[in-house]
Amino acid sequence: MRTNDLSELPNTASRSDRAYGSSTRATLLFATLLLAGGCAEEELGRGGVGWQGEQPDDLPDPEDAPESRIYGGATVGSCGWPTTVELGGACTGTLVHPEVVIYAAHCGTDYDSVRLGESINGGAGRWVPTSFCKTYPGGGPGNGNDFAVCKLAQAVTDVPIVPIAMGCETAEIAPGKPVTMVGFGEADNGPYGIKRWVASSISSISAQHEVFTGGGGKDTCQGDSGGPVFMQIADGSWRVFGITSYGGACGGGGYYSQMHRGMSWFESTTGVDLTPCTDAAGNWQPTAACGSFPMSPAAGYGTWANGCSGGPLSGASASCGAAFGGGGQGVDPTPTCETCTSVTGTLSGKGKRNIEPGGTWYQSTGSGHHVGTLDGPTGADFDLSLYKWKNGAWSVVASATTGSADETITYQGTAGYYAWAVSSYAGSGDYRLDLDLPK
Repeated sequence: MRTNDLSELPNTASRSDRAYGSSTRATLLFATLLLAGGCAEEELGRGGVGWQGEQPDDLPDPEDAPESRIYGGATVGSCGWPTTVELGGACTGTLVHPEVVIYAAHCGTDYDSVRLGESINGGAGRWVPTSFCKTYPGGGPGNGNDFAVCKLAQAVTDVPIVPIAMGCETAEIAPGKPVTMVGFGEADNGPYGIKRWVASSISSISAQHEVFTGGGGKDTCQGDSGGPVFMQIADGSWRVFGITSYGGACGGGGYYSQMHRGMSWFESTTGVDLTPCTDAAGNWQPTAACGSFPMSPAAGYGTWANGCSGGPLSGASASCGAAFGGGGQGVDPTPTCETCTSVTGTLSGKGKRNIEPGGTWYQSTGSGHHVGTLDGPTGADFDLSLYKWKNGAWSVVASATTGSADETITYQGTAGYYAWAVSSYAGSGDYRLDLDLPK
Protein backbone atom coordinates (compact mmCIF):
# COMPACT_ATOMS: atom_id res chain seq x y z
CA MET A 1 0.00 0.00 0.00
CA ARG A 2 1.17 3.53 -0.73
CA THR A 3 0.30 6.85 0.77
CA ASN A 4 0.84 10.52 0.06
CA ASP A 5 2.94 10.67 3.24
CA LEU A 6 6.44 9.95 1.95
CA SER A 7 7.71 9.02 5.40
CA GLU A 8 5.45 5.96 5.30
CA LEU A 9 6.85 4.60 2.06
CA PRO A 10 9.31 1.72 2.61
CA ASN A 11 12.76 2.63 1.39
CA THR A 12 13.46 -0.54 -0.56
CA ALA A 13 14.44 -1.19 -4.15
CA SER A 14 11.50 -3.52 -4.63
CA ARG A 15 9.07 -0.68 -4.01
CA SER A 16 11.00 1.62 -6.34
CA ASP A 17 10.64 4.66 -4.02
CA ARG A 18 9.01 6.60 -6.78
CA ALA A 19 9.66 10.20 -6.03
CA TYR A 20 11.03 9.50 -9.48
CA GLY A 21 14.68 10.34 -9.81
CA SER A 22 15.14 10.65 -6.04
CA SER A 23 18.51 10.03 -4.40
CA THR A 24 17.43 6.73 -2.83
CA ARG A 25 17.19 5.24 -6.30
CA ALA A 26 20.07 7.10 -7.91
CA THR A 27 22.72 4.44 -7.33
CA LEU A 28 20.55 1.70 -8.80
CA LEU A 29 19.28 3.74 -11.76
CA PHE A 30 22.35 5.71 -12.76
CA ALA A 31 25.47 4.50 -11.01
CA THR A 32 27.64 6.97 -12.91
CA LEU A 33 25.42 10.04 -12.65
CA LEU A 34 25.06 12.67 -9.94
CA LEU A 35 21.41 13.21 -9.13
CA ALA A 36 21.56 16.07 -6.66
CA GLY A 37 19.13 18.18 -8.66
CA GLY A 38 19.63 16.73 -12.11
CA CYS A 39 22.56 14.92 -13.67
CA ALA A 40 26.23 15.68 -13.95
CA GLU A 41 26.84 18.05 -16.86
CA GLU A 42 30.21 16.56 -17.70
CA GLU A 43 28.84 13.05 -18.00
CA LEU A 44 25.63 13.97 -19.84
CA GLY A 45 27.24 16.52 -22.12
CA ARG A 46 24.13 18.70 -21.99
CA GLY A 47 24.87 21.91 -23.85
CA GLY A 48 21.99 22.72 -26.16
CA VAL A 49 22.89 20.51 -29.11
CA GLY A 50 20.65 21.71 -31.89
CA TRP A 51 18.22 20.80 -34.58
CA GLN A 52 19.90 18.23 -36.74
CA GLY A 53 19.64 15.13 -34.58
CA GLU A 54 23.17 15.51 -33.21
CA GLN A 55 23.73 14.36 -29.66
CA PRO A 56 26.46 14.36 -27.04
CA ASP A 57 28.70 11.35 -27.56
CA ASP A 58 28.40 10.33 -23.92
CA LEU A 59 24.62 10.61 -23.45
CA PRO A 60 23.48 7.50 -21.57
CA ASP A 61 22.32 4.69 -23.81
CA PRO A 62 18.81 3.60 -22.77
CA GLU A 63 19.78 0.00 -23.47
CA ASP A 64 22.22 0.28 -20.55
CA ALA A 65 19.62 1.50 -18.04
CA PRO A 66 18.26 -1.03 -15.54
CA GLU A 67 15.02 -2.64 -16.62
CA SER A 68 12.75 -2.80 -13.65
CA ARG A 69 9.27 -2.72 -14.26
CA ILE A 70 5.48 4.06 -18.07
CA TYR A 71 3.78 0.47 -16.90
CA GLY A 72 1.03 -1.21 -18.87
CA GLY A 73 1.45 1.34 -21.66
CA ALA A 74 2.92 1.59 -25.14
CA THR A 75 5.65 3.44 -26.98
CA VAL A 76 4.72 6.75 -28.59
CA GLY A 77 4.88 6.94 -32.38
CA SER A 78 6.83 9.60 -34.24
CA CYS A 79 5.63 13.08 -33.22
CA GLY A 80 3.08 11.72 -30.73
CA TRP A 81 2.63 13.83 -27.58
CA PRO A 82 5.32 16.24 -28.90
CA THR A 83 5.21 18.58 -25.90
CA THR A 84 6.53 15.83 -23.60
CA VAL A 85 10.26 16.51 -23.20
CA GLU A 86 13.19 14.76 -21.52
CA LEU A 87 15.56 16.29 -18.96
CA GLY A 88 19.11 15.02 -18.56
CA GLY A 89 18.45 11.31 -18.62
CA ALA A 90 16.71 11.58 -15.24
CA CYS A 91 13.29 13.23 -15.56
CA THR A 92 10.48 14.22 -17.91
CA GLY A 93 8.86 17.61 -18.44
CA THR A 94 6.16 19.40 -20.43
CA LEU A 95 6.53 22.20 -22.97
CA VAL A 96 3.61 24.47 -22.00
CA HIS A 97 4.71 27.55 -23.97
CA PRO A 98 7.32 28.08 -26.70
CA GLU A 99 9.70 29.33 -23.99
CA VAL A 100 8.69 27.32 -20.91
CA VAL A 101 8.98 23.73 -19.65
CA ILE A 102 7.25 22.68 -16.41
CA TYR A 103 8.50 19.67 -14.43
CA ALA A 104 8.94 18.45 -10.81
CA ALA A 105 10.89 20.17 -8.02
CA HIS A 106 12.46 16.93 -6.81
CA CYS A 107 14.22 16.61 -10.18
CA GLY A 108 16.45 19.61 -9.32
CA THR A 109 17.73 22.38 -11.57
CA ASP A 110 20.94 21.24 -13.28
CA TYR A 111 19.66 21.14 -16.86
CA ASP A 112 21.49 23.01 -19.59
CA SER A 113 19.08 21.72 -22.23
CA VAL A 114 15.90 19.73 -22.73
CA ARG A 115 15.26 17.17 -25.44
CA LEU A 116 12.25 17.03 -27.76
CA GLY A 117 11.78 13.69 -29.49
CA GLU A 118 10.91 10.07 -28.78
CA SER A 119 14.19 8.85 -27.28
CA ILE A 120 16.88 10.18 -24.95
CA ASN A 121 19.40 8.45 -27.19
CA GLY A 122 18.99 10.83 -30.11
CA GLY A 123 17.32 10.21 -33.44
CA ALA A 124 14.60 12.52 -34.71
CA GLY A 125 14.07 15.55 -32.52
CA ARG A 126 16.33 18.20 -31.03
CA TRP A 127 17.99 19.55 -27.93
CA VAL A 128 16.97 23.06 -26.87
CA PRO A 129 19.20 25.06 -24.49
CA THR A 130 17.78 26.53 -21.28
CA SER A 131 18.29 30.01 -19.84
CA PHE A 132 17.60 28.81 -16.29
CA CYS A 133 15.72 26.19 -14.28
CA LYS A 134 14.21 26.89 -10.85
CA THR A 135 12.28 24.93 -8.22
CA TYR A 136 9.37 26.17 -6.16
CA PRO A 137 10.60 27.21 -2.67
CA GLY A 138 9.89 24.32 -0.34
CA GLY A 139 8.26 22.35 -3.14
CA GLY A 140 8.39 18.59 -3.36
CA PRO A 141 6.44 15.33 -3.22
CA GLY A 142 3.68 15.03 -0.66
CA ASN A 143 2.67 18.70 -0.46
CA GLY A 144 0.92 19.23 -3.78
CA ASN A 145 3.62 21.68 -4.86
CA ASP A 146 6.20 19.55 -6.67
CA PHE A 147 6.76 22.47 -9.04
CA ALA A 148 9.79 23.38 -11.16
CA VAL A 149 10.24 25.34 -14.36
CA CYS A 150 12.87 25.88 -17.06
CA LYS A 151 12.88 28.92 -19.32
CA LEU A 152 14.31 28.09 -22.72
CA ALA A 153 17.06 30.12 -24.37
CA GLN A 154 15.51 29.41 -27.78
CA ALA A 155 11.75 29.57 -28.29
CA VAL A 156 10.14 26.44 -29.77
CA THR A 157 7.67 28.13 -32.12
CA ASP A 158 6.62 25.21 -34.31
CA VAL A 159 5.33 22.59 -31.84
CA PRO A 160 1.53 22.72 -31.22
CA ILE A 161 1.10 23.49 -27.52
CA VAL A 162 -1.47 21.68 -25.38
CA PRO A 163 -2.56 24.41 -22.92
CA ILE A 164 -2.69 24.06 -19.15
CA ALA A 165 -6.15 23.39 -17.71
CA MET A 166 -7.36 26.58 -16.05
CA GLY A 167 -10.53 28.10 -14.61
CA CYS A 168 -13.69 26.06 -15.02
CA GLU A 169 -11.72 23.43 -16.96
CA THR A 170 -10.15 22.26 -13.71
CA ALA A 171 -13.57 21.01 -12.58
CA GLU A 172 -12.99 18.08 -14.95
CA ILE A 173 -10.02 17.01 -12.79
CA ALA A 174 -12.17 14.69 -10.72
CA PRO A 175 -12.48 10.99 -9.84
CA GLY A 176 -13.40 8.91 -12.85
CA LYS A 177 -11.91 11.29 -15.42
CA PRO A 178 -9.95 9.45 -18.15
CA VAL A 179 -6.34 10.67 -18.38
CA THR A 180 -3.14 9.91 -20.25
CA MET A 181 0.32 9.91 -18.62
CA VAL A 182 3.46 10.25 -20.74
CA GLY A 183 7.14 9.89 -19.87
CA PHE A 184 10.62 8.60 -20.71
CA GLY A 185 11.05 6.39 -17.64
CA GLU A 186 11.28 2.72 -16.85
CA ALA A 187 8.76 0.32 -18.33
CA ASP A 188 7.63 -3.26 -18.28
CA ASN A 189 7.90 -3.60 -22.06
CA GLY A 190 11.33 -2.34 -23.02
CA PRO A 191 14.32 -0.17 -22.13
CA TYR A 192 14.48 3.09 -20.23
CA GLY A 193 14.59 6.36 -22.16
CA ILE A 194 11.86 5.76 -24.76
CA LYS A 195 8.77 7.99 -24.72
CA ARG A 196 5.72 5.97 -23.66
CA TRP A 197 2.11 6.67 -22.78
CA VAL A 198 -0.50 4.92 -20.69
CA ALA A 199 -4.22 5.61 -20.27
CA SER A 200 -5.92 5.42 -16.89
CA SER A 201 -8.37 7.45 -14.81
CA ILE A 202 -8.36 9.61 -11.72
CA SER A 203 -9.09 7.69 -8.53
CA SER A 204 -9.00 10.45 -5.91
CA ILE A 205 -7.61 13.83 -4.92
CA SER A 206 -5.81 14.19 -1.61
CA ALA A 207 -6.16 16.90 1.03
CA GLN A 208 -2.91 18.32 -0.40
CA HIS A 209 -4.61 18.57 -3.84
CA GLU A 210 -2.51 15.77 -5.27
CA VAL A 211 -4.26 13.70 -7.92
CA PHE A 212 -3.97 9.92 -7.53
CA THR A 213 -4.27 8.03 -10.80
CA GLY A 214 -3.29 4.67 -12.20
CA GLY A 215 -3.08 1.25 -10.63
CA GLY A 216 -3.81 -2.27 -11.77
CA GLY A 217 -0.55 -2.34 -13.70
CA LYS A 218 -1.06 1.05 -15.42
CA ASP A 219 1.30 3.64 -14.02
CA THR A 220 4.32 5.87 -14.38
CA CYS A 221 7.72 4.87 -13.01
CA GLN A 222 11.30 6.09 -12.40
CA GLY A 223 12.36 8.67 -14.97
CA ASP A 224 8.76 9.78 -15.61
CA SER A 225 9.06 12.34 -12.79
CA GLY A 226 7.94 15.80 -13.80
CA GLY A 227 6.12 14.51 -16.86
CA PRO A 228 2.60 15.38 -17.95
CA VAL A 229 -0.88 14.07 -17.32
CA PHE A 230 -3.30 15.02 -20.12
CA MET A 231 -7.07 15.03 -20.35
CA GLN A 232 -9.59 15.73 -23.10
CA ILE A 233 -12.14 18.38 -22.18
CA ALA A 234 -15.76 18.74 -23.26
CA ASP A 235 -15.06 20.57 -26.54
CA GLY A 236 -12.82 17.73 -27.74
CA SER A 237 -9.50 19.54 -27.37
CA TRP A 238 -6.84 18.54 -24.85
CA ARG A 239 -5.39 20.07 -21.69
CA VAL A 240 -2.38 19.21 -19.53
CA PHE A 241 -2.81 19.42 -15.76
CA GLY A 242 -0.57 16.95 -13.91
CA ILE A 243 3.09 16.82 -12.87
CA THR A 244 4.32 13.30 -12.11
CA SER A 245 5.48 13.34 -8.49
CA TYR A 246 5.75 10.06 -6.54
CA GLY A 247 4.37 6.65 -5.67
CA GLY A 248 5.30 3.22 -4.41
CA ALA A 249 5.91 0.13 -6.54
CA CYS A 250 5.49 0.89 -10.23
CA GLY A 251 2.15 -0.35 -11.47
CA GLY A 252 0.16 0.56 -8.39
CA GLY A 253 -0.65 4.15 -9.27
CA GLY A 254 0.90 7.41 -8.16
CA TYR A 255 0.44 11.03 -7.08
CA TYR A 256 0.56 14.10 -9.29
CA SER A 257 0.77 17.81 -8.49
CA GLN A 258 -1.61 20.10 -10.40
CA MET A 259 -0.08 22.74 -12.67
CA HIS A 260 -2.75 25.38 -12.25
CA ARG A 261 -2.11 25.54 -8.52
CA GLY A 262 1.38 26.88 -9.18
CA MET A 263 0.44 29.23 -12.00
CA SER A 264 1.22 32.53 -10.25
CA TRP A 265 4.70 31.25 -9.38
CA PHE A 266 5.33 29.80 -12.86
CA GLU A 267 4.40 33.08 -14.54
CA SER A 268 6.22 35.37 -12.12
CA THR A 269 9.37 33.22 -12.28
CA THR A 270 9.53 33.06 -16.08
CA GLY A 271 7.96 36.43 -16.89
CA VAL A 272 5.78 34.65 -19.46
CA ASP A 273 1.99 34.54 -19.78
CA LEU A 274 1.18 30.80 -19.76
CA THR A 275 -2.61 31.20 -19.77
CA PRO A 276 -3.97 32.41 -23.14
CA CYS A 277 -7.60 32.02 -22.03
CA THR A 278 -7.52 33.16 -18.39
CA ASP A 279 -5.51 35.14 -15.90
CA ALA A 280 -3.21 33.34 -13.46
CA ALA A 281 -6.12 32.92 -11.02
CA GLY A 282 -8.29 31.20 -13.64
CA ASN A 283 -10.63 34.07 -14.46
CA TRP A 284 -11.84 33.89 -18.07
CA GLN A 285 -9.95 36.50 -20.10
CA PRO A 286 -9.46 35.06 -23.61
CA THR A 287 -6.83 36.51 -25.93
CA ALA A 288 -6.25 35.97 -29.64
CA ALA A 289 -4.12 32.94 -28.66
CA CYS A 290 -7.07 31.28 -26.87
CA GLY A 291 -7.73 28.68 -29.52
CA SER A 292 -6.21 26.46 -32.21
CA PHE A 293 -5.46 23.83 -29.58
CA PRO A 294 -4.50 20.26 -30.57
CA MET A 295 -7.43 17.90 -31.02
CA SER A 296 -5.39 14.67 -31.28
CA PRO A 297 -1.88 15.19 -29.87
CA ALA A 298 -1.33 11.45 -29.52
CA ALA A 299 -1.64 10.76 -33.24
CA GLY A 300 1.69 12.15 -34.42
CA TYR A 301 1.44 14.55 -37.37
CA GLY A 302 4.23 15.93 -39.51
CA THR A 303 7.87 15.37 -38.63
CA TRP A 304 10.34 16.89 -36.19
CA ALA A 305 11.68 18.95 -39.09
CA ASN A 306 8.47 21.00 -38.92
CA GLY A 307 7.86 20.65 -35.18
CA CYS A 308 5.28 17.87 -35.58
CA SER A 309 2.73 20.41 -36.81
CA GLY A 310 -0.19 19.76 -39.12
CA GLY A 311 -2.72 17.94 -36.93
CA PRO A 312 -6.33 19.07 -36.41
CA LEU A 313 -6.79 22.11 -34.20
CA SER A 314 -9.75 23.53 -32.34
CA GLY A 315 -11.37 26.83 -33.09
CA ALA A 316 -11.43 29.71 -30.66
CA SER A 317 -12.00 28.25 -27.21
CA ALA A 318 -15.26 28.94 -25.41
CA SER A 319 -14.69 26.42 -22.62
CA CYS A 320 -15.42 28.87 -19.78
CA GLY A 321 -17.02 31.84 -21.52
CA ALA A 322 -17.45 33.63 -24.81
CA ALA A 323 -14.75 32.97 -27.39
CA PHE A 324 -12.29 35.69 -28.22
CA GLY A 325 -13.53 37.79 -31.16
CA GLY A 326 -17.10 38.70 -30.29
CA GLY A 327 -19.31 35.61 -30.46
CA GLY A 328 -21.20 36.46 -33.69
CA GLN A 329 -22.65 39.83 -32.78
CA GLY A 330 -21.80 41.46 -36.11
CA VAL A 331 -18.63 43.01 -37.46
CA ASP A 332 -16.79 45.02 -34.81
CA PRO A 333 -14.92 47.97 -36.38
CA THR A 334 -12.18 47.78 -33.73
CA PRO A 335 -9.09 45.74 -34.75
CA THR A 336 -8.21 42.97 -32.32
CA CYS A 337 -4.60 44.08 -31.83
CA GLU A 338 -2.47 47.18 -32.37
CA THR A 339 -0.18 45.40 -34.84
CA CYS A 340 -2.91 43.66 -36.82
CA THR A 341 -3.52 44.16 -40.52
CA SER A 342 -7.25 44.14 -41.25
CA VAL A 343 -8.89 42.95 -44.47
CA THR A 344 -12.61 43.00 -45.19
CA GLY A 345 -14.85 41.03 -47.52
CA THR A 346 -18.31 39.66 -48.20
CA LEU A 347 -19.65 36.14 -48.65
CA SER A 348 -22.95 35.87 -50.51
CA GLY A 349 -24.11 32.52 -49.16
CA LYS A 350 -23.42 28.95 -48.15
CA GLY A 351 -20.42 27.36 -49.85
CA LYS A 352 -18.82 30.66 -50.90
CA ARG A 353 -15.16 31.27 -50.11
CA ASN A 354 -12.66 34.12 -50.27
CA ILE A 355 -8.86 33.86 -50.21
CA GLU A 356 -7.13 36.47 -48.06
CA PRO A 357 -5.27 38.75 -47.94
CA GLY A 358 -6.67 40.25 -51.16
CA GLY A 359 -7.16 36.99 -53.02
CA THR A 360 -3.52 35.95 -52.83
CA TRP A 361 -0.75 34.49 -50.67
CA TYR A 362 1.94 36.02 -48.47
CA GLN A 363 5.46 34.95 -47.55
CA SER A 364 6.84 34.44 -44.03
CA THR A 365 10.64 34.59 -44.00
CA GLY A 366 11.02 33.11 -40.52
CA SER A 367 9.31 31.11 -37.81
CA GLY A 368 6.58 32.63 -35.66
CA HIS A 369 2.88 32.87 -34.89
CA HIS A 370 0.32 33.37 -37.65
CA VAL A 371 -2.79 34.73 -35.91
CA GLY A 372 -6.04 35.21 -37.79
CA THR A 373 -9.15 36.59 -36.08
CA LEU A 374 -12.36 36.50 -38.10
CA ASP A 375 -15.30 38.73 -37.15
CA GLY A 376 -18.38 37.71 -39.15
CA PRO A 377 -22.03 38.76 -39.33
CA THR A 378 -24.67 37.94 -36.76
CA GLY A 379 -26.51 34.69 -37.43
CA ALA A 380 -24.01 33.28 -39.92
CA ASP A 381 -21.62 30.34 -39.56
CA PHE A 382 -18.30 31.30 -41.14
CA ASP A 383 -15.16 29.18 -41.02
CA LEU A 384 -11.47 30.10 -41.20
CA SER A 385 -8.57 28.07 -42.59
CA LEU A 386 -4.84 28.65 -42.98
CA TYR A 387 -3.03 27.09 -45.95
CA LYS A 388 0.69 26.54 -46.53
CA TRP A 389 2.47 25.68 -49.78
CA LYS A 390 4.05 22.27 -49.22
CA ASN A 391 5.36 19.68 -51.65
CA GLY A 392 3.98 21.48 -54.66
CA ALA A 393 0.44 21.98 -53.33
CA TRP A 394 -1.58 24.05 -50.87
CA SER A 395 -2.30 22.15 -47.66
CA VAL A 396 -4.50 23.12 -44.70
CA VAL A 397 -2.30 23.53 -41.62
CA ALA A 398 -4.94 24.97 -39.26
CA SER A 399 -8.68 25.45 -39.27
CA ALA A 400 -11.42 26.87 -37.04
CA THR A 401 -14.91 25.54 -37.68
CA THR A 402 -17.15 26.29 -34.72
CA GLY A 403 -20.81 27.14 -35.19
CA SER A 404 -20.11 30.85 -34.91
CA ALA A 405 -19.37 33.53 -37.51
CA ASP A 406 -16.33 34.47 -35.41
CA GLU A 407 -13.24 32.26 -35.52
CA THR A 408 -9.61 32.49 -34.35
CA ILE A 409 -6.53 30.57 -35.42
CA THR A 410 -3.06 30.78 -33.88
CA TYR A 411 -0.54 28.71 -35.80
CA GLN A 412 3.15 28.30 -34.97
CA GLY A 413 4.74 28.11 -38.38
CA THR A 414 8.09 27.98 -40.11
CA ALA A 415 9.21 30.07 -43.08
CA GLY A 416 7.14 29.62 -46.24
CA TYR A 417 4.16 30.74 -48.28
CA TYR A 418 0.74 31.02 -46.64
CA ALA A 419 -2.85 32.03 -47.46
CA TRP A 420 -6.07 32.36 -45.46
CA ALA A 421 -9.53 31.19 -46.55
CA VAL A 422 -12.81 32.56 -45.21
CA SER A 423 -15.80 30.37 -46.11
CA SER A 424 -19.50 30.23 -45.35
CA TYR A 425 -20.97 27.08 -43.88
CA ALA A 426 -24.27 28.92 -43.47
CA GLY A 427 -25.43 32.49 -44.01
CA SER A 428 -24.02 35.54 -45.73
CA GLY A 429 -22.71 39.00 -45.00
CA ASP A 430 -19.66 41.15 -44.41
CA TYR A 431 -16.64 40.09 -42.38
CA ARG A 432 -13.36 41.51 -41.13
CA LEU A 433 -10.21 39.38 -40.82
CA ASP A 434 -7.44 40.69 -38.55
CA LEU A 435 -4.02 39.23 -39.29
CA ASP A 436 -1.05 39.33 -36.93
CA LEU A 437 1.80 37.70 -38.83
CA PRO A 438 5.48 36.94 -38.26
CA LYS A 439 7.77 39.81 -39.18
